[in-house]
Order: sequence, then C-alpha cells, then structure tokens
Amino acid sequence: MSEENISIAGSEDWVTKLNKTICKLGRPEFEDRLFDLVNAAVGVDHCAVFINNNDGTTAHLFTKSKLDEDICKSLANAYTEGFHVKDPKLAPARKGLKKSSDIRPDDIKMTLLPYMPTTAYDQDYQDRFFKNTGLVDKVSSLLQTRQYTIYCSFYRLTDSGRFTPREFNDLSRILPILTNLIFKHSRLLELKENSSELSDPIITQVALSRSPDAMTHLLGAKNEIFGQLTTREREVCIRILQGYSSEAISLDLNVAKSTINTYRKRAYARLGISSQNELFSLCLEFISVVG
Repeated sequence: MSEENISIAGSEDWVTKLNKTICKLGRPEFEDRLFDLVNAAVGVDHCAVFINNNDGTTAHLFTKSKLDEDICKSLANAYTEGFHVKDPKLAPARKGLKKSSDIRPDDIKMTLLPYMPTTAYDQDYQDRFFKNTGLVDKVSSLLQTRQYTIYCSFYRLTDSGRFTPREFNDLSRILPILTNLIFKHSRLLELKENSSELSDPIITQVALSRSPDAMTHLLGAKNEIFGQLTTREREVCIRILQGYSSEAISLDLNVAKSTINTYRKRAYARLGISSQNELFSLCLEFISVVG
C-alpha cells in the first residue's frame, strides 16, 4: 500500500470524509461514503455486514465491493442461509458475548476479532468465499447490542494482496469508528422501516478545511465546551477520537485501564454526552471555530 495513504485518523482529509459519512447515516449513499472513508486509511476491496439475531438467524445488512454485484448477492445469500454457522471467527467471539438479558438497553460492546488466515476456514467455506472469488484476506469486528450482534468484515482481493502488519494495525485503529457508524446506520434504517413519517437524519455539515489535527486542536482549545476538561480528560478524548481502545489508551498514557474509564466517564459527564459517537458529533459541530 502506498505511503500516500492516510495512516492516522484525524488528518484533515480523513475527518472531511468522516463528516461526509456521518451526514449520510440512514441514507442509501452511506455505503459509498463508508467505503471511501476506510479506503482513505487502508485499501480494502470488499465490505460485508451482517446482523446476527438472538434467535440464531443471520440477516444481510449491506455489501459494498469491487466484485460483481451478482457475486456479492450470491455470497450474501450463501452466508445467511448456512455458512454463518461455519465461520470460525464467530465461534470464540460467541463465547465472550454477554447474555442479552444482561445487557442494558443502551449498552453496546465492540470487539475486534483476532486475525485469522483463510486456511483456518473449512474447505467448503474457503472454496465459496475465497478461492472462487479472489478474496484473500479479512479483518472483522463485532458490535453486540441487546437485540442483535453486528458483524463487519473488510476484505482484500488478490491484486491488492494480504493486509500488511501496518495495514492491519491502521485498520484496527479505525474499526471502532467504522463499526459504530454502521451500527448507527442500521438503527436509523430500522427506525425508518418502523415509521413511514420518519425523515432523513438532520446532521449539521461543517467546513473542515482546518489544520491536519483539527480534532486534537479543538480539544486543546480554551473554548466554553472543551475548556471544561482537565488535561488528562482531554488526552483520553483525543485518543478516543483517533480510534484507540481503552486498553490502547492505558498503554499509551501509562495509566491503569480503570483510571482511563474514569477519565472518560468524567469527560463525557462534563460535555453532557454519553457515547463515542456523541463525542464525534460534538467535535464536528465545533471544528469550524478552531483556528
């Protein structure tokens, strides 16, 4: 992959693409924007998203790919009709999932699934999803809610080659952002299906032609919103925006994970928000005032 690709989420171009993606949540254009967003950081050729319901069934949310549309439909049908039970990535993940009764209605859990070579899949699965399609590598994440689990996978084709260690790390860093965007998109689609009067989401689009580290500068600014944060709370929020997990922030700042969670909760309370997505939205609304 070319060194010209953006490797750090938070650069001016990447944040611009992030803003465009957020503005298309719940709309048909979201899939194109998401594909453009991830490819600005790491080259991917195929993105497939499925919803695993608590009753054991699996539904196809969407696929965005460089493969032929008919091939994509065939793969989605094959997966939902039976291959999902053969997916070795899901077996260990299911063991770590909470019981739906133990999850609060507003609670979500995002998990980056361990890397697994295509040879780890059984022969039928390899033939159907890899050898017959040209797909050669896969990075996945899970997001569990009370009602269902969203399974997101990003693939590479033969011409692009397998993900390098650096590309895997770069993609892993932004997967929490991508997965949460997909979750919000699915919720808006669900709301639209249940209410014919629900309009498209209204999201403020702001100009992002600022410094490459616009979000970092914003959180460091002495404005009436983010000026409330302590230095450590600001450092934690900056890393959340860059896609760091609590474990990664803990290692980066050399602070216990429990302490990181405390800083995060305090920061969210000061800002009047309750989630990472709300932090992004708040930042995007105020980026235009950062010089």
